Amino acid sequence: MAKILFVSDHLANEGLGIMCLSSHLKAHGHAVELTLLADHPSLEAVVAHVAAARPDIVGFSMMTPQVPTFRPVARALKRELGVPIAFGGPHCMYMADDVVRYDYVDWVCIGEGEDPLLELMNRLDAGDPATDVPGLWARADRDWVRNETGRLDDDLDRYPFPDRELYYARYPLLRDFAVKRVMSQRGCPYKCSYCFEPSLAELYEGKGKLVRRRSVGHIVAEIRAIVARYPTRCIHFSDDTFNLSRRWLNEFAEVYGREIDVPFTCNVTVQNLDEDLVRRLRDAGCRGMVCGLESGVERTRATVLDKPIPNDTYLAVSRMLRRHGIRFMTNIMFGLPHESLDDAIESIRFNRALRPLGTRVAILKPYKGTQLAKRAIADGLAEAEGEFTLQIRDTTGDLEDIKNMVWAGYLFVKVPFLIHLARRMLRMRRPGPLRHLVLLSNLQEVMLYRIPPWQALRFFWASRQVFLGGMGKDQAESEPAGSAPAWPAEEAATAGRP
Repeated sequence: MAKILFVSDHLANEGLGIMCLSSHLKAHGHAVELTLLADHPSLEAVVAHVAAARPDIVGFSMMTPQVPTFRPVARALKRELGVPIAFGGPHCMYMADDVVRYDYVDWVCIGEGEDPLLELMNRLDAGDPATDVPGLWARADRDWVRNETGRLDDDLDRYPFPDRELYYARYPLLRDFAVKRVMSQRGCPYKCSYCFEPSLAELYEGKGKLVRRRSVGHIVAEIRAIVARYPTRCIHFSDDTFNLSRRWLNEFAEVYGREIDVPFTCNVTVQNLDEDLVRRLRDAGCRGMVCGLESGVERTRATVLDKPIPNDTYLAVSRMLRRHGIRFMTNIMFGLPHESLDDAIESIRFNRALRPLGTRVAILKPYKGTQLAKRAIADGLAEAEGEFTLQIRDTTGDLEDIKNMVWAGYLFVKVPFLIHLARRMLRMRRPGPLRHLVLLSNLQEVMLYRIPPWQALRFFWASRQVFLGGMGKDQAESEPAGSAPAWPAEEAATAGRP
């Protein structure tokens, strides 16, 4: 039996991916432990904890914004303990060439991780070499063996349910939290230019079906087990796009409505919703949806973001959801190529016409490797280049004003008459305390997911460094929410030179 210790950052990043890896490894006899950086007052304390745990390998599953936090930890563990280290997660799928520059990493998982990591653990347990495992890039002396990904398995039911006890046994706040997230499928067929799904499709081209779904029986059995064991007021389906298969959804609605007495929410695309499906989902218990508007300017959505959904479709679906009593939220981004202040105001004005419960607002920072970033470079629109992202050239001279949408966008949704003052408000160079209004946007999440206020406050306080991190900085330049460590990460001057 081999032992892996996963290192994550804080409670707000409850790792479904880590839970899936843990349950798969435990089902085959291996030991799994977890520690959060937020539990330790210093880097030295993290090193001491890992030393006491004596794992055979330390694993980091990371999104790109987490990289500046995790790199110095991995470097210190290698320097002080010499422990083998594996990096995985979305960042490694899309930027593996960046990760292999880190001389303290021994393996990089470049795709789905259950089977590659299990094979690695089996070989560590047996004392066998592990440089030729499909799906893993392996360090060999001073070079790397870059193995190809294995084939994607269509049968997701063969994997055990995520190991929630890995988190919940140690963190009662997560165990008792009103919302439990589940995943019914993997992959997305759409090719939005700002998303990494097209890159994932390229990674697995010719190696199986990218979009795969668990059976209705399997997902409902997991939810039944969750509800029986943990306090749960809402199930949220974290799939990129929950409403892809009409046949699957019809079966799901029938079984879920009959067997599960807990409301659910989901992420959807508006182009696959109609009256009959919305009615079925409502009757099954759907009480909320999140959809990506991205831009309220139709031509921008189609030509820049590769999301050719007409405004009329959004309007029709928003009316349909209100008729059936389903709350919904939209995602919207600003700072798009060639976006003017008038475009930004029109975008929020159209979003308001949809009358959503709330809106998640973000300033675009294109990640390298996306189609949007490639086009920006080709068209000369990349004004500045960070380690992992690009800054879009401000061709209209309005970007500094548009950035104020981070805090003002929420107000425009909740207080519609303020849209008439949008130009004046967005041109405020020093919004001062007003920028902290972005924190109020968390109230919309509380309402959508039916989180008790006292529980929301406890969760906010336990993760306050995440919610408040970067609030005193330029929101477009600071790391996205979720990247704030419990103690300082590596300095910017050393970023990229680990």
